[in-house]
Amino acid sequence: MRIKSKFIIKILNLLFILLVTNQCSQVPNPVSNKKTNESNDYLLNSSAYEKSRENSREIKKIKASYLKQNEYIDSLFYIVEVLVKETNKQNNVIEELKAAFLNDLSVFRDDYNSTTDSIYIELTNNLVRVDNKISILEDRASYTDSTNFEILNMLVMFENKITSLTDSYREISQLKTLGNLGNKDLTDTEFREKYIEGLSLYQNSDYKQSLEIFQDLIVIDKNHDLSDNCQYWIGEIYYGNKDFRRSIKEFEKVFNFKDSNKSDDSQYKLGLCYINIGNKSRAKDEFQRLIDLYPNSEYFQKTRQWLLKL
Repeated sequence: MRIKSKFIIKILNLLFILLVTNQCSQVPNPVSNKKTNESNDYLLNSSAYEKSRENSREIKKIKASYLKQNEYIDSLFYIVEVLVKETNKQNNVIEELKAAFLNDLSVFRDDYNSTTDSIYIELTNNLVRVDNKISILEDRASYTDSTNFEILNMLVMFENKITSLTDSYREISQLKTLGNLGNKDLTDTEFREKYIEGLSLYQNSDYKQSLEIFQDLIVIDKNHDLSDNCQYWIGEIYYGNKDFRRSIKEFEKVFNFKDSNKSDDSQYKLGLCYINIGNKSRAKDEFQRLIDLYPNSEYFQKTRQWLLKL
């Protein structure tokens, strides 16, 4: 832009010089009357001079205008250069902040995963030790009178609490490695986080909010891979509230889900529910059904022990 402005000014100056030279070099045509020639020469010279002055003034105005435009353009160039430098600085700062954030996020995730895994391992070991002690107490307990039956119910409740807590921690740990969970109204991450939130509330004995979350997830998508798990934990919540008859109904609903991974868990808990309401005969039937249908279940050995005791 600056080069073009200077070039235009040079062209205008050259035109002005040519115009003045042309006017000065004009020769009047000869006429017969000398006075007329002199008069015409005077008029022509006078007119050319005035025209030349007028053109000179116009050229000066144009030149002054171009000089101002040139100064304005120079100032704009300077402003643009300053803005570009500031923008580059801001971009560098943003990139540095972004890199720092990503680094902190990575460190946080590593710390979180490490801490969660260690807590899960420690809790699992503690729960296993407690479960072993319960088994010893069960072996020593007598089930022939009402007092001992009360002790049995307490042991059953305690064992169920230990088992359900172990299952909930194991599920939270396994969910870290799950892929897409396919749902309708929630994203994969949102569905998984909501499910984990429900398990955490259950672990803290906040049964009301935990129940609401699991019921909502089933309404969102009853065909979801985790919907049968939600239904199972609904049964556990009523069991924790000692509403054993309602718990039986909720555990039975788990079997409505095709290929549920909680079928043997629900079958085992049905036996415990019937023990708690004093129906030993029905408890034996439910335990026997587990032996027949789920020979590879993790509850197989415990179920056999219950059948020997009832």
